Amino acid sequence: RQLTVPTADPFVAMMRLVALLALFAGSDAFTGSVLASSRVAASRVAPAQMYAVTLIDPAGGFKLDCADDVYILDQAEEDGIALPYSCRAGACSSCAGKVTAGTVDQSDGSFLDDEQMGNGFVLTCVAYPTSDCTVETHKEEDLF
Repeated sequence: RQLTVPTADPFVAMMRLVALLALFAGSDAFTGSVLASSRVAASRVAPAQMYAVTLIDPAGGFKLDCADDVYILDQAEEDGIALPYSCRAGACSSCAGKVTAGTVDQSDGSFLDDEQMGNGFVLTCVAYPTSDCTVETHKEEDLF
């Protein structure tokens, strides 16, 4: 006996795949409800780490508590502290500051070069605290 497998038309094969995906799209596997109700998954979600951030600007110093998953600029605004900004995407220098103590993660930014970051400059719109830190704000002119 010889077994022959008919070769499927690529269009028909794609339509079958689309039909299968559509069938599964409404299932719990795609909605996340199974994962959300899982005790194992819930135990892997760590609460945000809080850090003390001190902002030094021309008006004086401000202290705020900032989670490690919140941008420093966003937390400052939430606490009623007005800081300069423009793009809110790390693609300009309007919100530039300088870290004088502690550390931040500004990997979401694209404007500052390695030398500027090495000198402590930070864009507060894309900077997450990674430790207690002090940031001098209003430093855009010092970049150039």
